[in-house]
Parts: sequence; C-alpha cells; structure tokens
Amino acid sequence: MVGLMYGSKPFSKSGTITLPHKWRQQFGLLPGRLAELFYQNKRLYIKKAVKDSTHNKRYISEKGTVHIPKELREEMGMNEQSCYCLHVMEKENCFMITRENER
Repeated sequence: MVGLMYGSKPFSKSGTITLPHKWRQQFGLLPGRLAELFYQNKRLYIKKAVKDSTHNKRYISEKGTVHIPKELREEMGMNEQSCYCLHVMEKENCFMITRENER
C-alpha cells in the first residue's frame, strides 16, 4: 500500500515539508491544528492528531508546512542532502514519507 506518489524532493535543512493544499483540507490538516507523526516500517506517516495519542505532534503552519523533528529524520536516515517521496494515502486520510531509494 503506497498510495498516490505526489512528488520527490530534497529534504530542507530546517526539516520542514509542505503538504499539498488539496489533501491537507481533505485530511483535516488545517493551519494551527496538530498533526500526528509516527514512524513505522521505514515510513513516516502524517495525519490529523488524535487526542489521546502518544505519537509525536506538530502544528501545521499557515503555509501548510509541518516540521519533522530531528529524531524522526535521524531514524529515517534523512539529512538535508536526502531526497524524500511524499505519498497521498486517501483511504487512510494521511500522508506518507519514504526515502527516495525506498519507494
């Protein structure tokens, strides 16, 4: 289950990624709301936060960006030279990030 591959680009130095507007709206990832980030099976998932979850949470910015914490980037083996792939998981209402070489 890989979902729609939206694009591939280098990871930013600051660790932020921009989530596509169309799906941000659909998935409830609106500016000022919390997104839940969790790493599983070499994939990072970003979805609308659930109240009692213990997963890492980050706010969605006004521009639709979310900061990926350093510890998650390190666990993925990502740095600013690494390229990532952004997948849209419509059935699961979330985004998935993989390393470019692990699609």
